[in-house]
Amino acid sequence: MKITGAIYFMCFSLMSYAQDNSVFQNVTELVNETQRVISIEKGQVIDTAYFRTLFLPTAHFSMVGQEDGEFMQETMGLDEFLATLTDEYYSNGYHEAGMGAIVEEYNGMAQVIQSFEGMDSENETGKGVNSYQLVYSEGRWWIANMVWAMSYDNGKDIPRKYLKKN
Repeated sequence: MKITGAIYFMCFSLMSYAQDNSVFQNVTELVNETQRVISIEKGQVIDTAYFRTLFLPTAHFSMVGQEDGEFMQETMGLDEFLATLTDEYYSNGYHEAGMGAIVEEYNGMAQVIQSFEGMDSENETGKGVNSYQLVYSEGRWWIANMVWAMSYDNGKDIPRKYLKKN
């Protein structure tokens, strides 16, 4: 019973924090928060419980791109995505930051298309474009879905409009 109570208290505290934190009141800040949370030094652990509070429980994560000249996609739910964040790839250190974005918002929904650059523990860099769909509900913004694609030529193929800072 004590364990159940402690878990309930932690979840309630995280949700309470999420409601009151200004990050959840601004679309751009919320998107940037995802990158802040997954950017860690070697030996650190991503706070997956906090990361979960950024997304609707039903959120989907899709990676799209080309493989052998054919377009492909891989989609996973929130729990599956959180499991990837505990992979050795991240625990050895990872940093991701936005390079520019277009934000569109209307009547409780928002779309953010953001260029980004990531660097792993071996100093390998990659650039790409993230697409976030967000909804405003329960007094805050939630990320409903995230789709991303990697650049094949170090960002040269990323449209200029996605490279402009807001």
